Parts: sequence; C-alpha cells; structure tokens
Amino acid sequence: MKNNKRLIAALVFFAGFTVTESNVTAQDTSWPEIILPELDYKPTIKKGWVGQFVYELNFNDSTGIGKGKSRVYYHLIVNRINSGYVELSSEIRGAIRSNQPDKNNVHRYESWINSGTKNAWSKHDETDTVIEPTGRLGIDGIVGRVEKYSRFTSAGNWVKGWISNTDLQIDYTTGKYSFAVPFVEYELEGDETIVDIVYSPEKKDIRDRKNKKSHRATSINYLSVGDWNIREGSFKEGQQEITIRERIPVSIEQSHNEKKLPVKKGFIDFYLVLKKVG
Repeated sequence: MKNNKRLIAALVFFAGFTVTESNVTAQDTSWPEIILPELDYKPTIKKGWVGQFVYELNFNDSTGIGKGKSRVYYHLIVNRINSGYVELSSEIRGAIRSNQPDKNNVHRYESWINSGTKNAWSKHDETDTVIEPTGRLGIDGIVGRVEKYSRFTSAGNWVKGWISNTDLQIDYTTGKYSFAVPFVEYELEGDETIVDIVYSPEKKDIRDRKNKKSHRATSINYLSVGDWNIREGSFKEGQQEITIRERIPVSIEQSHNEKKLPVKKGFIDFYLVLKKVG
C-alpha cells in the first residue's frame, strides 16, 4: 500500500524546456521562444542535411463518467522532452518516395537518407491513474473495481534512445519537399501498482511491480496521437534551410462498456531547423 500511496501522490514533475524560435512567422507569434536543449553530442557530417529537433509534451488532464461504484476515471500527467539530430548524409539519385513521376530523374529530385543508427535523448516524467468498475462472469452488475497507478520517470536525467524513419526528398519540378519525421524510441523502467477490490465479501489485493517499457515520442499510454509521418512544404532552388514547426494533436479518447468518455485534448510541440552542409 506504501507504493500505491507514493504513486498516487507522485504528481511532481520536472519543469519542461520551453520551445521557441526567434524568426517565427507572424501567425506563430503566440508561440514561446525556442530554446534547444544542450545534448552531449554534436554532428560531424560534412555533406547533406543536418539539424536538431525537439518534441515537447506537457499534458495534465482527466476524464471519466459515473459516480460511486460505477465510476470510470483516467488521469494522465506527462511531461516529456525528446531531442536529437537529423543527420542525412547519404544521397540517393532520384526519388525515394513510392509512385513518384519520372522517379529516376536526378535533375528533378534531390534525396537524402540517414546512414547508420543515430541516438536521441529524452527526459520523461509520467504519472497515470486509471479506475474502472469490474464484473464477474455469470453475475449481473458491478462486483468491485480495479485501480491502476504507474509512474515512469528519468528523474530529470537524459535517457539515451534511438531514431528511425527520417529522410528527405526534394522535387525541384513541383517546388516541394517531403520530409519523413524522426521517430524516437527509448526504454525506461517504472513502478506500477494494481489494486483489485471486491465489495462482497470485502477483499483487496495489491500488486506492485517494476516494469521496463519502450516509450516513443508519438506513442503514449492512453493517449491518441494525430497523424505524424510525412511533412511537406514549399522549396525554392538554392534554398539552404528547412524549418518545420507543428503541434501534433493528442487526446484522451477512452470508453467503457461502449460508453465514450469525454474527450480531453492537448498537443506535442515539434520543432526542427534542417540546414544543408557541404
């Protein structure tokens, strides 16, 4: 029960980095200033495209339905920053996207891919609370409830992970770029407590455990994440820099016994300035 109380009370989380940039466009002036975190790594590529990216999520909200024994409740607190470098150092002659017109035209397309495994770094603090009523086979109605509490935290330290997916294609005929965003993945151990309660005869079973889980920048417990894979934008001949700044929608979208809970929304901030070198 001690661990259970600790997890319930563990709502203190690290202050996340503020994300902003000095040359944001007029429509983005409400965004905060980008401050890129200092990482224990610097890219060394001599030719290609390179830039530091940031994912930042600060989410604290809850949803539920019912009262008393029928109560369903979700409360998620996630404060997390993921950062690393996109390093596209291997040039591919022609298009790299599928079903591209004139795909082998090296004058039309400029394409770059990642070479080798690249690392990312993450700070993670997450507290999840889930409470649901339970039934029993052959018995009508609610006979108890299950309470799930989990806490995954890097305690303010950087956790090393890895990057996959990312690449860049530029089509000079259409004046468009197509960028596959970096996928970040890392492992982190956390504490989980499950409390099974039966009302009659009264019984409570508490199970505590350590659980090492894989975490992803756009995959979060109990949260739905909006589309995030390929980003496209305008590109001019001779352009040496691509800036991408977007807010990826996230939301709690849960249901119980085919009843949908009220949706609660948030977002992940993403920022990247990709520069050509060599």
